[in-house]
Amino acid sequence: MLTGPRAMLASMALVEIASGATQQYLPPILPGLGAQAGFGTAQQNWIIVVQMASCAVLTPVLSRLGDGFGHRRLLRASILMVVLGSLVMALWPTLPLLTVGAALQGGVVGFMPLMIGILRHRQGEAASRRGIGVLVGALLLAVGCAGIVAGAVGARDARLGLWIGVGAGVLGLAAGWLLPDGGAPAPAARRFDVPGFVLLTAGLVGVVLALAQGAAWGWTSAATVGCGLVGAAALAGWWALELRVAQPLVDVRMFGNPRVAVLSTVTFCVAAVTIGSIAFNATFLGAAPETVGYGIGLNATAIGWALLPMTLASVVASALSPVLLRRLGERVTVAAAGVAAAVGFGLLVLRHTALAHYLVASVFIGIALGLFESVTRTLTVEAVAPEETATAAGVNELVLSLGAAVGSAVLGAALAVHTGPTGQVTLGGYTTGWALCAVAGLAAALAVLGLRRAPAPVPYPTAPEGAHR
Repeated sequence: MLTGPRAMLASMALVEIASGATQQYLPPILPGLGAQAGFGTAQQNWIIVVQMASCAVLTPVLSRLGDGFGHRRLLRASILMVVLGSLVMALWPTLPLLTVGAALQGGVVGFMPLMIGILRHRQGEAASRRGIGVLVGALLLAVGCAGIVAGAVGARDARLGLWIGVGAGVLGLAAGWLLPDGGAPAPAARRFDVPGFVLLTAGLVGVVLALAQGAAWGWTSAATVGCGLVGAAALAGWWALELRVAQPLVDVRMFGNPRVAVLSTVTFCVAAVTIGSIAFNATFLGAAPETVGYGIGLNATAIGWALLPMTLASVVASALSPVLLRRLGERVTVAAAGVAAAVGFGLLVLRHTALAHYLVASVFIGIALGLFESVTRTLTVEAVAPEETATAAGVNELVLSLGAAVGSAVLGAALAVHTGPTGQVTLGGYTTGWALCAVAGLAAALAVLGLRRAPAPVPYPTAPEGAHR
């Protein structure tokens, strides 16, 4: 096992590189896959919606089981899920099995909270704060590089690009196998909240399905209304249940902490527009103006390169976030994520006819992505008692995944609403989606007005040197 601070952090960074590659290699090759397998833009976005919804469902499950059975054990199980999902997609690239593989890839959401649990137990408060920054930077850098590599490979054969996910998963598995465990498992956490899991899954599936398919089914159809009502009722029942059970799947009482509530709102809104729009924007970049009257007409390779400025901006913003927190304060730094998102998407609403327009806007979107990924994770964990670290990290990841899933579904619905009789999406689908993203960014910035001053930090007990399972 790697127990030295630098070696352990390097291995964790490799796991996050695998995570970033898994989350980003699909968007640049989706247009090519759609052309080869015969499914359109709405179906391409649906694959991402399924992946995001799976992430939202699996976040509390993996975090909870990690507390009960060991962070390292569940981290390995999460990576194995990603490898299996990627392999299914690469071997059988049909729409149904691509959807199944995307759902299995949702296990990627366990990587960060489980490693934060190991990191804080092993290295303490100050070192873990720096470590989170390193992990977020590695994640975001991998996102950009994976897009370029997938684009280059997918330009020749989109199906071949699917094997990038397999390679990323194997890398993560090798690196994750070297990590030590975190704190001693809590036997009480092994009492898995099955009713809570069922209600949460039903609620998320119902709401996301209604949003994603509403335009195709009809917004007032029995299927859409039924899914929406069942989903909303299940989520309401899930929330009520979690307040009563002794060992909830998600400790929703944590949202009673004002700082956690505000940071969760920002996380949800900014994740919805930055992560939720990745596939949405990729389809716009790939649209040919001479055919549909809008878009940039990029091939898979060029799409990967076009996503790079956003990635670089996010890495820089993430690296600077500790300095910004110290010099500008929490409110200004957190609000900047929402403002940057609003500016970036607002620019796209106004100007979107040239690649330069997209690149300028994407820099602002990247700043929003980097700030929220680093700052809200750090501040959410620090807002709770040390023994609640893993739970808080899991709550943040749940909100992030839920925001990304809802964002993807809403943007997919915007495309579906503006789909003509021939199945071709009109420009209005994209401008509507970008406008909604700008509004969500402003909502995140305004939510920061409720962010209260942090309490005095509580020392976190570190593990004795060399202690591991």
